[in-house]
Amino acid sequence: MSETYIDAMFNYIAQAAPTSLTQMYSGTSSSAGPYQPKANGTLVNLVVGLTAQAASSLCQLAEITLTCTLWVPVNTLTLYVTGWGLQTVPISTLGTVNEHQWPVNLPVNTAIGIIANVTTFASPVTPNITITGAFTA
Repeated sequence: MSETYIDAMFNYIAQAAPTSLTQMYSGTSSSAGPYQPKANGTLVNLVVGLTAQAASSLCQLAEITLTCTLWVPVNTLTLYVTGWGLQTVPISTLGTVNEHQWPVNLPVNTAIGIIANVTTFASPVTPNITITGAFTA
């Protein structure tokens, strides 16, 4: 019988938004690097969350690539996520997480890391971006 676990795979919480492809931080750390799965198994769901840091935050679109040499025939998964406009009152969504979910069926191995890169478009200002995965082991 397989066990399911959920883990924080990546985050990008910075003072400046990435406007060119930039490696995301592993897990909940503040260091760029690969995510190492906790067990061999399958990545079954991805959730990308976008939140604003301040009323001046802006993130209309983000592109995220996940790369793993274990995934064949294509080892890169590209995700596009929509964000929000300027967070001024009365339309502010501060504190609200824009979540985007993708069901996937991708093998994972504790010895093979997954790398995530992100870029944002349309004059982004201080977005927070997180990726959470659901796995079966």
